[in-house]
Amino acid sequence: MTSTPSPAGRGARIVGIVLTVLVGAPFLLFTWMALSSRFGLGSADPHGYALIFGTFLALVAGIALALVVPLMFRSGRRGSAYLGSLIVYLLVAAALIVSLITA
Repeated sequence: MTSTPSPAGRGARIVGIVLTVLVGAPFLLFTWMALSSRFGLGSADPHGYALIFGTFLALVAGIALALVVPLMFRSGRRGSAYLGSLIVYLLVAAALIVSLITA
């Protein structure tokens, strides 16, 4: 038997979805900027500023995204959603830092 979700819970989940989109778009942009600067074929970023600032801004936006994504889930599942989102954030952050250091 399933219970009917409360309107407040549904509203919190909608706010979580909106915040995830608003924070996720800059995160994807900064991550793409950093990784395309690192692994791009051309010399579009000869000094590496896009790699440096893209990595930093992606790390900041990523931690915000890792804290906002679990708001999309029901309150009973948020604990495991926080764990999963932080693990994914750590993996992405490690990849960004490795790409910055090895450039």
